[in-house]
Amino acid sequence: MNWDRILLPYKQAVDELKAKFDNISRQFNKIEHTSPIFDVEARVKTVPSILAKVQRKRITMEEIETQIGDIAGIRIICRFVDDVNFVVALIKSRDDMQIIEDRDYVSVMKPSGYRGHHLILKYPVITAYGNKIVLCEIQVRTLAMNMWAVTEHSLRYKYNGMIPEEIHRRLVATADAAYVLDSETNVIRDDILDAEKSIKSREEIIYFITSSIEDLYQVANVSEVEGLYKKFVGILDEKDDKRLEIFYNEIGLIAQAYKIR
Repeated sequence: MNWDRILLPYKQAVDELKAKFDNISRQFNKIEHTSPIFDVEARVKTVPSILAKVQRKRITMEEIETQIGDIAGIRIICRFVDDVNFVVALIKSRDDMQIIEDRDYVSVMKPSGYRGHHLILKYPVITAYGNKIVLCEIQVRTLAMNMWAVTEHSLRYKYNGMIPEEIHRRLVATADAAYVLDSETNVIRDDILDAEKSIKSREEIIYFITSSIEDLYQVANVSEVEGLYKKFVGILDEKDDKRLEIFYNEIGLIAQAYKIR
């Protein structure tokens, strides 16, 4: 079999999908100052992994592209359970991919303790050899769910799929603890996001002030600019956010007058 020709469309699909979700995350961060997408990972199954799945599923080599839905894989990591639900709804609303399987292991976890939301979809790619529809799996998890899944995968590999009962029991208990953590952070989600927005806003103000002062050194009286700089340092030392905001507006007017902002 020509594995390169078989797998290249899947590589193209994960590259395109990762780029799309990364861009969505950047747009949310730019406009909303926070994104429901914390990270995006992408991978294409290796040939040995595909062949092992062929044996487990008892399918023919000719059925690989229609019977294996996770050759192309995207994993979207979120911080909150509500974000998982939001991202899943966002994916379902898109018209550039068709959902054919929807598996919600967040509401009802697997017996192993695993939680996550899995979507199998058909995704069109335009290759050098023409248009092609490939199957792709998108997994949406929280950070806690992902940490648990990575740990469980490592143990499953170590024990060749036969995890000892005592370790399995501890894994399930750990999964329950991770879900409690997700549930609690989800409750205080708005407070967390408000605090982060405040931090980001302060960082943006400081960046604007320092950049403006640097530019003013090129066009304004040096002693006056040094006075502004000392005033700025004093405000930072006092950690007075109200004075910082007032000084931000003051610098803005000065910068506008010198036409540097």
